[in-house]
Amino acid sequence: MSNPWCYLLYRYGEETGPPTRDEISAAVQELYQEILPGMTEGDYEEHDAASLRYGYDEGPMYVLEITRHGTARWAEWADQDYEVELCPMREVQSLPQEEAVLLWEQLAAGEPDVVRAYFRRA
Repeated sequence: MSNPWCYLLYRYGEETGPPTRDEISAAVQELYQEILPGMTEGDYEEHDAASLRYGYDEGPMYVLEITRHGTARWAEWADQDYEVELCPMREVQSLPQEEAVLLWEQLAAGEPDVVRAYFRRA
């Protein structure tokens, strides 16, 4: 297996990798606390999610997307081209902000099994 990589895609399109804990916390806060001046409900709805991807050049790849309303979606792919899904996407509603930070931190730390287990329990 090749070396792992990790990228955080912020709500408004900026991407960084690998993200620090502070960057993860800021991205989650940006989702849960909509306080930007001049933004309308439509603006927030247009940019309603952020995601963290963790994977390997030759696969697999894991994606954890979180929306502004706390819906979390977990997906596993055979490669980074999103061509072969390894399992059906799982979804959790009303994910608390603190758990969103923790799940992204765990995935960024290379612990997809821990994140997968969370979605199996939920």
